[in-house]
Amino acid sequence: MKSKVLGSMLLVAGTTIGAGMLAMPINTASVGFGVTFIELFAFFILMLIPALCIAEACQFAPQGTTVAGLMRRTFGIVGYASNTILLYVFAYSLASAYISAISSILAEILSVPDAFKKIFTVLCLIPLGLIAVISTKVADIINQIMFYIMCLAFVVVITLSVKNINLSYLMTGPVSTQAVVKSLPLFFLTYGFHILVPSLADYLDRDTKALKVALIGGLAIPFVIFTVWNLAVHGQIPQEDLIKYAQSNKVNIASYLNPESSTLQIFTTVFSLTALITSFIGLSTALITTLKETFAKDDNNIDKTSLIHATDDVKLETSLGRIAIFILAFALPAVLVTFTPKAFVFFLGFASIISTLQAMVMPMAAVIKIRRTNPELYSEKKVYRFMLPGFVIGLIAFAFLLIAFMADLNL
Repeated sequence: MKSKVLGSMLLVAGTTIGAGMLAMPINTASVGFGVTFIELFAFFILMLIPALCIAEACQFAPQGTTVAGLMRRTFGIVGYASNTILLYVFAYSLASAYISAISSILAEILSVPDAFKKIFTVLCLIPLGLIAVISTKVADIINQIMFYIMCLAFVVVITLSVKNINLSYLMTGPVSTQAVVKSLPLFFLTYGFHILVPSLADYLDRDTKALKVALIGGLAIPFVIFTVWNLAVHGQIPQEDLIKYAQSNKVNIASYLNPESSTLQIFTTVFSLTALITSFIGLSTALITTLKETFAKDDNNIDKTSLIHATDDVKLETSLGRIAIFILAFALPAVLVTFTPKAFVFFLGFASIISTLQAMVMPMAAVIKIRRTNPELYSEKKVYRFMLPGFVIGLIAFAFLLIAFMADLNL
């Protein structure tokens, strides 16, 4: 179990840390390191709330149940259908983006001619998809390997980038109150992993204590890495210069810190590639869990509309084989990336709203309803109940939704 907990922690961390992390100091230039650290820590705590709500709700549904299944058991077919649609739109769009980015980096490394790039994208998708399709254990192992490589690359990037930390640079504050407000969506989007939680609950055999350790520990890793990287950049570049660099629309801040190092460029590419792969593995694991639930076998002994007791040992079985799962999970992203890239780019424009509704607001609403309508489920020993009262969870869910609209509508 300990190896599974570690693997689950790294799945959370790998899903959360994306290649865009390297550009974070550029996006936070106008608020300074102090506010950056405060917001990173605040959202680290806040983003655990929906994750722990999902952990609580998963106790009362069979293994193999996703947030969509929880919505069916609490809000009926409307809740189930709306959550399922949102999840598929988000997962397929984001999977397409990851595949496009990964294949682009590999094509550049291997000098693939433009005429073969579409075929190359499909060829990249096959091994990437098989990682998640074979089993969660295989996904766990590959994710750990990629994560350790990513961490090694990050250490090298930090070592080559950091020369002298100027404490006075770290003491600069935000240029305006408006800058702080506009930075909120950035930090909100930084910790996105909630779609993965039901899959981890299954992988850990519904051991809620182990799941909590995986969630908290897994999210703490990105918090530390984000903090170290922001400290390294903000501590070496005056705020005025960092703001000018941000206005130039350049994103490779590592090369700016040490433009003469080819080694730095290599390890920056390695970090970006492995960060994308770990994020893709986490997303694919969640997508496959959803497909298995959508095409679950009909079992007269399992009521798909009712909650169960936390001690009940019930598991949904899927009617899909691995080949069918692979096709359903990755054929559409392959088509989108190859023939209609504008389609997934369009939906990604609403990614914050979609993912917030699907993986945060809806499960938080489900927990509130479970507590109100089924209090008897909490009477058994060792049943996990998240410490926040329902009305506080509701207020936080509403705040999340507001921030998501700010992010997607650029308010």
